[in-house]
Amino acid sequence: MYLKLNYPKKFPNSQKGISMAFLLFTIIIISLLAAALMNLNSQSSISNAHQVISARAFFAAESGAQLQALALFPVSGAAVADACTNPVTPHTFNVDGLKGCTAAITCADREINSVHYYQVVSTGQCNTGDDLQATRTIEVRLKDVL
Repeated sequence: MYLKLNYPKKFPNSQKGISMAFLLFTIIIISLLAAALMNLNSQSSISNAHQVISARAFFAAESGAQLQALALFPVSGAAVADACTNPVTPHTFNVDGLKGCTAAITCADREINSVHYYQVVSTGQCNTGDDLQATRTIEVRLKDVL
């Protein structure tokens, strides 16, 4: 009356342990993926820090060139004749975005057909001496139109 199943009973002692090997393999693969992601995250953080320091060095160089341009052509209007012989260099910045940055400025002037031309080269450096440091150089040419 009852349905009798004729299949052999398997006991845990007679079974093979493939699930343990699969579990160990899975844990190793996940650990390797986690280690690779941590390495990638670390490299990304260093790359972002380099990018920020480079941008700060660029802005320091640009600010140095603008300071020299302001010394050459003050707001009052008349160009200063000896401003290129005494450039405002080196300039150390103390404002929030550029702390730890300097700008070294060189200036050369030339007169062609009684028109003064000025060439200003400004080199901005940030975090000099640290592991993360950057140097950027900007060259600006100015013309006295008066």
